[in-house]
Amino acid sequence: MNHPIDTSQPISVVVPTYNGKHLLKKHLPSVLATMRSGDELLIVDDASTDDTAHWLKKAFQLKEVNFDPEIDDLPAKYFPPVNDMQLRVLFGKFAEAAKKIRVTVIRNKDNLRFAASVNLGFVLSSNRLVFLLNNDVSPEPNVVEKLLPHFKDEEVFGVACLEYENNRDGEISGKNKLWFEKGLFWHSKADNFISGETAWVSGGSGMFDREKWLDLEGFDQRFYPAYWEDTDISFRAKKWGWKVLFEEEAVVYHQHESTNESVFGQKKIEEISWKHANAFAWKNGNLFQKLQHLLWKPYWAWKRY
Repeated sequence: MNHPIDTSQPISVVVPTYNGKHLLKKHLPSVLATMRSGDELLIVDDASTDDTAHWLKKAFQLKEVNFDPEIDDLPAKYFPPVNDMQLRVLFGKFAEAAKKIRVTVIRNKDNLRFAASVNLGFVLSSNRLVFLLNNDVSPEPNVVEKLLPHFKDEEVFGVACLEYENNRDGEISGKNKLWFEKGLFWHSKADNFISGETAWVSGGSGMFDREKWLDLEGFDQRFYPAYWEDTDISFRAKKWGWKVLFEEEAVVYHQHESTNESVFGQKKIEEISWKHANAFAWKNGNLFQKLQHLLWKPYWAWKRY
């Protein structure tokens, strides 16, 4: 059972990263600017092989602490692999004028990819509200204050930001629609970008109620390594009767400098996305939709190949 949210309390900002030292150096100043004194910045370093760890340690005066998932009773159901791996946890700080922010860095021993790293960030966050950001996103200074009021409504699960690609002249996104047709769920940008309901909150920029996130057991890691996991968790939240919203005045700039395409290649990305679209339909469709999915499956196999 969820409890009322005090929006005056500190929040946690979770930033997953992999080989993103150059991105963190570029975008973290904007992230810190939107945070308030007392908030927590939690960076999940997904076994980076660049100089991320050294840079973070120096930038935030990090000190390692002893951490054992079993001893610390980390809830494994939210993050199944955690008891089979080693984590390094480091604490530091950011101080500027009257602003003081706690910095926590989690270093994965193995590269777990986006969903697992985000889940770990949520589990280890200290606060009820979590602002999830990609490492290539720069928020405007007032973003947090624009998102927080929505959570005075206890039924809100998450709130999406208005994303500009690169700058104010770039394409916009952040509000979406989702529908079922020809055996599959399809998605696209919304018809307008006015504050209100959205199909899902992007994993690249959105604030979430941590308690509700954990009730849903986080991102479904069957959508490994990426794609559809944020649509899936928002879809499930709506099934539970919770609200999934979009705030047009919460503006962020998404540079799209950190991409799966550079790791897997375009062809592999298309295969993964198509596989996960099918998995989403089978997992979340009702009985009638699942029957349609089976009937249309031969057609889509022929169409694609």
